[in-house]
Amino acid sequence: MAKNDNAHAVRLYESLSRLDESAAIEFAQRHPLSKSADYKKKFAWAKAQCEFLEERFSPEETADIRAGCHCEAGSALAARMRGYLSKAADLSEFARVFNEKEKYVTLEAEEDGLLFIYPECYCACVKRVPEQISKTWCLCTLGHVRGLMEQVLGRVPEVELLETIKSGGQRCVVKVYV
Repeated sequence: MAKNDNAHAVRLYESLSRLDESAAIEFAQRHPLSKSADYKKKFAWAKAQCEFLEERFSPEETADIRAGCHCEAGSALAARMRGYLSKAADLSEFARVFNEKEKYVTLEAEEDGLLFIYPECYCACVKRVPEQISKTWCLCTLGHVRGLMEQVLGRVPEVELLETIKSGGQRCVVKVYV
């Protein structure tokens, strides 16, 4: 049997097992993903994952599963963000300072929160393939941003995925309600 040792595959298995272990086992057996998988294999695996989840689970369950598959949010970034926030008078100032210091994402302040705006897709599984993929794939970003902002705010914020490049958008946008 093929190896299923890619970090993305491991995170999916763990996240899916919390809801339905038999589905996690079935997907892992039908769609293994090894550490050595190239970008085309990763994309095909990501696409198969979206189809599998969308066929078997509700949109809410699918969102929870995918959010559990997120790449870890860096504690160093969270510490810097806490510093920016502690010195800011409001969210607009926080976003301005963040945007001056950080480069991979832009923040925009809104009345009820922040928009995290990614100018490009950073996902190692899908970014190199020009084809679009279901927005389901990008729901992992919710777990990433939620985890990061939990470290910054000291509580779990509500987050919403508004737009993704890989599902046809111009950018990736996550709303964080603060």
